[in-house]
Amino acid sequence: MSLRAEPLDATIGARIHGFDPAAPDESRIWDEWRAVFAEHRLLVVALPDLTDEEHLRVVGALGPIATEGIDEPRAVGWVSNVRADGALAGTAASWHCDYFFFPHPYEAISLYAVELPTRGTETWFVDGQAAADDLPADLRARVEGRDARHAVDVTTPEREAVVRVRKGRLDESYPHALRPVLWPHRASGRPILAVTEQQTDAIVGLDPDDSTELIEELFAHLYRDDHVYVHRWSPGELVVWDNHALQHSRPEVGLEEARSLRRVCVGQRQDLSVFAYGYAGRPTEPEAL
Repeated sequence: MSLRAEPLDATIGARIHGFDPAAPDESRIWDEWRAVFAEHRLLVVALPDLTDEEHLRVVGALGPIATEGIDEPRAVGWVSNVRADGALAGTAASWHCDYFFFPHPYEAISLYAVELPTRGTETWFVDGQAAADDLPADLRARVEGRDARHAVDVTTPEREAVVRVRKGRLDESYPHALRPVLWPHRASGRPILAVTEQQTDAIVGLDPDDSTELIEELFAHLYRDDHVYVHRWSPGELVVWDNHALQHSRPEVGLEEARSLRRVCVGQRQDLSVFAYGYAGRPTEPEAL
């Protein structure tokens, strides 16, 4: 059996046909799975009735599973507006890569559609590598060799919908990380335009006004329609994507109808204790993660 990858109508992504999550370990299908993920960076697969164990196996073929949670680490999580263990308040989310404010953000994220609103629901993705490839020469010259700062304040009233740079730079007591604006991909070395609405608050070495102006110009280029793929969910779909090369966001979900997506991630475990126990004396809200 061989996989067939049907490219999506975007610079990223493919719909995968012929995939069997119960295939034997020695099957060549797992090498093909890793290859199509490396090529397309976002995969959509219809897998009705995918179990937790199968979900873990499929995603674990791409790398080590990252356990989540603070007091009780777990391999399977939820993005849900109805489950007590689901991290979703029904609000919109601005563009981001998960945990970009830590030194080693997750390498890949997967969501599996378990409950969907009858009116439908979407997740949006933007291609940071395509945006780096076609970055205008004048912008490229201004960011070459520079780092961006990514930070988080989970107490902000806008919660996940915040555009961080428009709130002002956070001080050094908040969780933050630096990485190149043109960040080489961990495997291919292909540059990624690594600035995000939700977490980037400065370009290092520029005064605040110049930094903000440059970030806004980078946003205008990065979030162009031709860099974006809108995924409209169907029940029983698995979507897995590269959390470094791509950013994701969502429109407001609301609380009127259930939206529950099962989540499994690849990468290093993140130290989330800072969100449970506060930082610099400020209260935090772990459920906003």
